[in-house]
Amino acid sequence: MSSREPYVLIIGSSNIDMNIYSQCLPKKGETVTGGTFKQFMGGKGANQAVASIRSGMSTIFIAKIGKDSFGDQMLTQLQKEGINVEHIIRDDTEASGIAFIMIDENGENMISVAPGANVKLSPQEIEKNESIVKNATTIIVQMEIPIETIQKIFQIASKGKVTKILNPAPLKPIPHDLFHLIDIIIPNEGELFHLHSLLNLEKLISSEDQQIIQASRDISKLGINSVITTMGSKGSMIYQSNPETITKIPAYKVKAIDTVGAGDCFNGVLASKLAQGETLVNAVKYATAAASIAVTRKGAQESMPVAMEIQDRFTKINEIKIK
Repeated sequence: MSSREPYVLIIGSSNIDMNIYSQCLPKKGETVTGGTFKQFMGGKGANQAVASIRSGMSTIFIAKIGKDSFGDQMLTQLQKEGINVEHIIRDDTEASGIAFIMIDENGENMISVAPGANVKLSPQEIEKNESIVKNATTIIVQMEIPIETIQKIFQIASKGKVTKILNPAPLKPIPHDLFHLIDIIIPNEGELFHLHSLLNLEKLISSEDQQIIQASRDISKLGINSVITTMGSKGSMIYQSNPETITKIPAYKVKAIDTVGAGDCFNGVLASKLAQGETLVNAVKYATAAASIAVTRKGAQESMPVAMEIQDRFTKINEIKIK
């Protein structure tokens, strides 16, 4: 792939998802029987890479996986999707990441992750891929890799004309000096409020929507222009600081059967559509459309819709008046 061609770069995790579907999620100390087991490809980074390429954008994925059978499976599946995996690193000593996921009849889930090689992706390995990072059109990073590696990614990306996105999941403390390197941050509602608390910003008051606006405004003052908060069935809110603009995007109503990977679908499609030249609001509507399809299917990567499906759902969502 020529560095002059537009592409999305995803840097993050790749896991094997081991899913159990049952009527309800167990409480502490409880055993729930009667479920079914399925194994899927997962990991936030890999999921977002699949969402990106299926929605129509050339995609490069950088990750660290083990030299084991799970790692082999990951590479094979990503290559089948058409994702550029030339820069994925194999670790001689660490196993590939594993996620154990329980899903109830309403599609809600509980997840436990053994990250394995994902947490060994180092800043030095990112430096070896500097040209790939700074020549990307859009880059998206999650937090299943070390924070010092995330900092190095955004430092390098800032040398180019890259739209830089952080998906702060799973949330952990973020150094203040990292925010000015990021263009867009995409937390869910809980992550937004938790991040606001971790940063010791002003106490949130008023209604829920006003709290989201205040938290977004406070976080944007650290150097980020756009905060996109995803709110599940309530849709999402876009906060842009320059000039200050607030846009609510409603969700498309569907019957969810598996929410695993829905956020990754949203993020991957958003990055893809921005790289294709869409406005931020339109990109969020495309991402909303895609996620509304993904939650009606089982699995993470397997649930990601293709471009034609997304376009059809986008057309319907675009007919809904936004606030």
